[in-house]
Amino acid sequence: MVLQENNSSEKTIWHITIARVRYLFVKFSTLPSISALLVAHKFVNIAVVSILMDYFDDSMEEEHQRIAAIVTNIQDGLSSLFVIIVSLISEAYTGYYPVITFCTAALIEGLMLLWTSASSTKPSTFHAIYGAIFFLALGTSGQKLLEKFFEYQLEEKIKARDGSEAVRSGSTENKKEQDFMNKMLIKTWLIGPIFVGSLVISQFASNNITYEDWFRFAALLMCGAYMLFLAGSVWYSREELPIESNLHKIYRIFKAALGKRHAKYPTSLSRYYWKDSKQDRSCEHHEGVSLHPRGPGLFRWLDKAAILEAEDSKVSPELLEKNEKLCTVKEVSDVKSLVPMFYLGFAFFGYSLLLATESTFFVAQASNMRSNIIPHISFLVMIMELTSDTSRVICFHTGRRFRHLKKFNCIDNVCKKKAAIVRIGFGMVCAIICSLMAWQVEVGRLKVSTQMLYEDGRNSTVALVPQFSVLGLTKGLVEDGIESLFHEHVAKSMWSFDGVYMEYVIGGGKIMIIPLVLCIPNWFGDTLNTSRLDKFYLMLGILNAAFLLLLWYYSFMFAYIEVRPEDDPVVVEDENVDFLRKGKKCVLLGGRDLENEEEGVGEGDGVDWSRWLEGDAAYYSGDDV
Repeated sequence: MVLQENNSSEKTIWHITIARVRYLFVKFSTLPSISALLVAHKFVNIAVVSILMDYFDDSMEEEHQRIAAIVTNIQDGLSSLFVIIVSLISEAYTGYYPVITFCTAALIEGLMLLWTSASSTKPSTFHAIYGAIFFLALGTSGQKLLEKFFEYQLEEKIKARDGSEAVRSGSTENKKEQDFMNKMLIKTWLIGPIFVGSLVISQFASNNITYEDWFRFAALLMCGAYMLFLAGSVWYSREELPIESNLHKIYRIFKAALGKRHAKYPTSLSRYYWKDSKQDRSCEHHEGVSLHPRGPGLFRWLDKAAILEAEDSKVSPELLEKNEKLCTVKEVSDVKSLVPMFYLGFAFFGYSLLLATESTFFVAQASNMRSNIIPHISFLVMIMELTSDTSRVICFHTGRRFRHLKKFNCIDNVCKKKAAIVRIGFGMVCAIICSLMAWQVEVGRLKVSTQMLYEDGRNSTVALVPQFSVLGLTKGLVEDGIESLFHEHVAKSMWSFDGVYMEYVIGGGKIMIIPLVLCIPNWFGDTLNTSRLDKFYLMLGILNAAFLLLLWYYSFMFAYIEVRPEDDPVVVEDENVDFLRKGKKCVLLGGRDLENEEEGVGEGDGVDWSRWLEGDAAYYSGDDV
């Protein structure tokens, strides 16, 4: 009977999924317009951005691999910076659509400048590349927002169908299963553009294709997809903007905490401004009671933004909050949940350095090897992206299978965080393997080029396939694990920072590789054969191994043991008010008489707030506080 019920449940779920797919195709007329722009972005990312290192090196009159690497990493670093900026702007002021429109227009301009520089033989046109770098960095920063916008459109349409056809009726377990199937359906739609983009590349690429052909086709493809995206704008669902942005909330908390930086930690929970939250976010501290999450001591002083001081007794807490001199405990706890994750971000420096190497020296390796089976460098990047997205889907489906095992029935809470950390750990191990593979390939390449074992002194790009495949697996495991860990550890109100956090993690290596190239000329020469990239790759492997240990340390210190703050405060009458009892009468501070429904004692009602804040219960006669 149990087996039959499970089979029936599985069939029902798959029928629902098939019905939703059919519904999206028939009813969701915006799918082609957004998907087309995503396909164009994937094509540009694989076919244009990934080969910029090779193009910069070939465009110079003499080989200057170091300069080409620096210019490429400047473009990558600018792109990460612009991702952070446009994410904050869209979250606070504009929403997704206006920013995506602006970034796509900038991307088209950058592609046109690249096309101009590649089609002209005049050396002066090479300066157009510097303008292209800026516009490409700004344009590619909109891809993350476009993916979020596409996901939001899918979620809205699925919600509309669920509400209209009442498919969400049933037990709580069925609702959880349906939510999981919705997420799986959305993730499946999101990986579709990479496969379509890869198909376009495989049909377009060949050995004799020129940079001008690449850039011209990319510019025309992006223009066509952009027009289609604008044409479908009338059917898009627009997201609601928050009343206050998270960035301004962080500013308020820092401002209030700095204003009370000399205040002492209270010895009682009642000295904090709880408002509508439960008094369950405290932890003991040697100086007094501090708030959860515990986090590193460097930012523990943020708790002071929620402290009720004696000098504040003449003004109501609501007015202090309005004047940005006081914050609620929930706001402080939500912001503090970000702090351990930013500390954890230092553990991914080796991984970010490996990603920066992929867009520079991995490409330089491929351009100096024979392209017999693999016709173009973009095919290696395509293999990496396909491996990355496939690993994400496999991890997602594996999580679904574990949900049905009793041994892993805690997968909805603590075990999710554990699984995310383990996933990141496996990804870091893959980063070590990838670095060692690159080391061995470079040692072999230098040996071949020195001994001239082949007619042209080069070996095949096929040797790079395992290296790029493992790097794709690394990206899928690490970045998907970071996203899961961020959502499990950080308060839900702060989830809009997930894209910002990801760029913070991977952007460090893009910037720090520039001083490495400048300071170690023996490793990074003007040509590949005069460089010692084998030593650099070996150093990357050792560095990733060291940062893997740092990851485990930070995970157990901060991320692993901490519990995410509650996002929906539970209002309980006797826990959300501070009251004093005098005989049988309960006087609510600033509120009402709970028993006699009379107006209580508030601001200006004769209560000595300073003595109450100091815990002087003897001030009130009658029963104890």
